[in-house]
Amino acid sequence: MHSQCSLPISGDLSLQTKRDGRDFIIPLAPPIFVTPDNCVDISAFIRSGENACSVVQQSDMSDYMFILHAHHSTPVQLSYLASYRKRHEEWVKITRAFCTSEPTESLWKRSQSRS
Repeated sequence: MHSQCSLPISGDLSLQTKRDGRDFIIPLAPPIFVTPDNCVDISAFIRSGENACSVVQQSDMSDYMFILHAHHSTPVQLSYLASYRKRHEEWVKITRAFCTSEPTESLWKRSQSRS
């Protein structure tokens, strides 16, 4: 069973939760971050043990059904994750290239010895 998510755009819906003792409000209408399937991924806020969250609506949302669905990553999500990891690894390689160590011999001494 697969269905694209359709999220309200009114700005009147949010998810309130905690992570590491800090309060977080995650906008859901419209959401800031969505998965490739146009759903909201809250896995970063889920920890082993007890988890609590509240869906807060400030207007009529009777045209929508809200579902908290735990599942294994979909092929689209895995593809996105692989792409993200590849871009991250490339970025790490680029930044490491700028962080190479300097020669132990002074550059001034080298240039003078070549003259």
